[in-house]
Amino acid sequence: MAGSWNGVNRPRRLKGFDYGSSALYFVTLITCKGACVLWDWRSVLAAISRQNTGEPILSECGLAAQHFIGQIEHHYAGIKVEELAILPNHVHMLIRFGVTAPSGRLIAAQTDLPTVIQQMKQAMTKHLGVPVWARTYVDRIVRSAKEAQALADYIRSNPRNWTNDDLCPEIKNDREYEWLTILKE
Repeated sequence: MAGSWNGVNRPRRLKGFDYGSSALYFVTLITCKGACVLWDWRSVLAAISRQNTGEPILSECGLAAQHFIGQIEHHYAGIKVEELAILPNHVHMLIRFGVTAPSGRLIAAQTDLPTVIQQMKQAMTKHLGVPVWARTYVDRIVRSAKEAQALADYIRSNPRNWTNDDLCPEIKNDREYEWLTILKE
């Protein structure tokens, strides 16, 4: 994975690729400093203690992320968010540029991926009054239907497997006070 999650380094983009062209992208956004602010703290603790019994409860930030990401396809013709998973400190999504209309005609996106992500982050920051996202994000151009299916499966299962994820904060044990400290960062 190119770049750094703390937003200091910008991930490398594929040289010469038009990020507004019809394609499916796998995008990962991470919160500032990897803070676990997208789930309610009780859901984070349940995941850590392996007592995850259902869908996580989203925090105010998580609900805002769900709303603003959900608005992408309403604000941009030719763009559709096909899969979305909101984790405590990051978001995974599959976002398609170039959508087929019911008539069978391809509706091309009128903007590019960096603009869509930047504007969604800005709208969410304005709404909440505080920045939530790291400055940068990671994207991957999906190259086959098989890869798209594997990524969709990964996104759907990721909330249940978050504690095994590279983006799960590392601590020595699962004591509640340590997690509350991480959540307040």
